Amino acid sequence: MRVVLVEDHHLVRKGLRLLLEEGGHEVAAEFASAEEALDAPWEAEMVLLDLNLPGMGGLEALPKLAQRAKVLVVSMHDEPAYVARAFQLGAKGYLPKHALDQELLEALERLARGLRYLHPSLTEALLEGQATPSPEVLSEREKAVVALLAQGYSLSQVAERLGVSVKTASTYKGRALNKLGLMDTPDLVRWAREHGLA
Repeated sequence: MRVVLVEDHHLVRKGLRLLLEEGGHEVAAEFASAEEALDAPWEAEMVLLDLNLPGMGGLEALPKLAQRAKVLVVSMHDEPAYVARAFQLGAKGYLPKHALDQELLEALERLARGLRYLHPSLTEALLEGQATPSPEVLSEREKAVVALLAQGYSLSQVAERLGVSVKTASTYKGRALNKLGLMDTPDLVRWAREHGLA
């Protein structure tokens, strides 16, 4: 996968480049500012974007960058306002800078498959900022399981409708509960109805 780095710290860019290349990805271009990234004629599938940039900030540049490639925000900010706003502006994933190497590669893999990525540590930040996270924190499969459960299907019926094993359906349900900070199926059903999934 071809990746563009938009990060003003040279050492951070260097570290990201090494990590990406070790993971089998190609760094198509590196930029120290959003303006440089927007003006340059690059082609890539993915952009790793820092939010703290000199000049134009990452959030301001995000919608335009998102028109050219999928954007994974890699930021020191874990405040719910930043996380929620980044998704609203077109980010497909959000990773804190304290994340592990493997988590970055996992995030890229999820985005490449058309899914969104939200680092588990950010779920709590979102919960503090709003009653519960929005549906976009869930993968498409997790969303489908939650929606069917909210429509009254049992877990075995959900598994049958989605063509997966009961164990797999249960795993998706567990992940959804974890991401949303909910306790059980009734909580999940209530959340789904509040967010128009039922």
